Amino acid sequence: MPQATSNRIQWIDEYKGFVLLLVCLYHLEQSFANIQIGMEHLSAFRMSAFFFISGVLFSTRRFPTFKGYFLHKTKVLLLPYITLSLLFLALDPVIYNFDWFPRAPKMSIMNIHPVINDVKDYIFWNLAKIFIAGKSSVGSGPIWFVFTLYSISLLFYLVQKITNKLFNGRDIIFRNTTIVPKIFIAIVACASLAAGWLLYKNHIRLPLGIERDLTTLFFFACGYLCKGILNTGNTTTTFYKQILFAIFSIVAFVLYALIEPADPNFSIMNNDLGKNFWVFLASSAFGILGLIGMFQIFLRVPLAIVKGILRNISRNALIILAVHWWVLLVLRIIFKTDLDKPGIAYIALPIVIAAVIATIPLFRCKLYRLLGKEKITVRESLSLK
Repeated sequence: MPQATSNRIQWIDEYKGFVLLLVCLYHLEQSFANIQIGMEHLSAFRMSAFFFISGVLFSTRRFPTFKGYFLHKTKVLLLPYITLSLLFLALDPVIYNFDWFPRAPKMSIMNIHPVINDVKDYIFWNLAKIFIAGKSSVGSGPIWFVFTLYSISLLFYLVQKITNKLFNGRDIIFRNTTIVPKIFIAIVACASLAAGWLLYKNHIRLPLGIERDLTTLFFFACGYLCKGILNTGNTTTTFYKQILFAIFSIVAFVLYALIEPADPNFSIMNNDLGKNFWVFLASSAFGILGLIGMFQIFLRVPLAIVKGILRNISRNALIILAVHWWVLLVLRIIFKTDLDKPGIAYIALPIVIAAVIATIPLFRCKLYRLLGKEKITVRESLSLK
C-alpha cells in the first residue's frame, strides 16, 4: 500500500525529523569522548519539543470511544515498543560475549542499580527495564519514548473526555474559542508537571515510568492547547509574518542560550530535570518556541532535499531510533578502543548513516508488522517527498 503523505503536515514532519536527528547526534556524542558537537546544550528541550508537537497532533476524530483509541495506540505504539525492545535485546552483543558487559551502558531500574553476574542476570534485568520500568532494553535504548508517548496519549484522551463531560454546554466563548475547558486542561497539565517535579526532587521512581509520564504530559497538553494558534496546514504564511517568526525564533533561542545550563545528568527518560524548576521550564519553553518559529520560516525556504530528509526521518522514526542506537552500542562495546580517538571517532557517523539507510527498507518491506505499519516498497520507504 502506498504511503499516504497528502494528509501529513509537512512542516510538523520536518520539525519532528529535526528533533529526532538531534537525538541521534546526541547519542553519537554520548558514545565517544572524542566527538564534541554541542548536543549536550540542547538536552533541555529535545524530548519536551517532541512531546509538545505530539500534543499538537492529538486528535480523537477517528476514535469516539476510549476502546477504539486504546486498541489503535496499542497497535502502533505499545506492540512496536515491545517487539523492538525484545528484538534488539536478542541482538545485544553482551548476550553473546559477557566479557563485554563492563563496556555496556549502566542500568538503573526504579532506583535499583542491579548486580549482574552473568548473561541470565543481564537478560532478566533487561526484561525488567522493558516491562517494569518502561525504559526498553539496553539494545534499543531510545525506544523508551514510544512507551511514554503511548502512556500519555491514553492519559490525555481520558483528560479530554472528562473535560468535555464536565463542561459540555457550559463553555465561555471568547473569540470563537471555548475558554473553560482549556483552562481546566491547563490546570491539569500544571498539576501533572508539579507532581513530576516533586517525584524528581524526592528521588522517587515508579513502575512504568509514571513520574516521567507526569512530566511529559505537561508538554503534550501544552501542544494540544496551542493547536488553534499554530499553522497546522501546509500553507505558507505572509512575508511579514515570516519576518515576525524570524525575530520571534531568534529571540527565543537567545533567551534559551542565556538561561540553559548544560547538565550531563539531565534526562527526561530518567525524570532528572535539573536543579531549578523555573530554569527547566523556561529553557524548555524557549527551545520549543524557537523551533516552532524556525520551522514556520522554513515553509518558504526552498530546501527540498533537506526537508525531504527530515520528513523521511519522521516517517521512519522507530527504525532510525532503534537502529542508530544499536549500531552505536556495537561500536562502543566492540570497537571503542579503536574508534574513540581524535578525528577517527567521527567515522562512526557515516557507519551509523549507512546502517540506518540499509535497514529502513528491511523493516518497511519485510518486518513492517513489528512496527504496526503497512507494507510499502523500497522506493517509498526511502522517499524524500
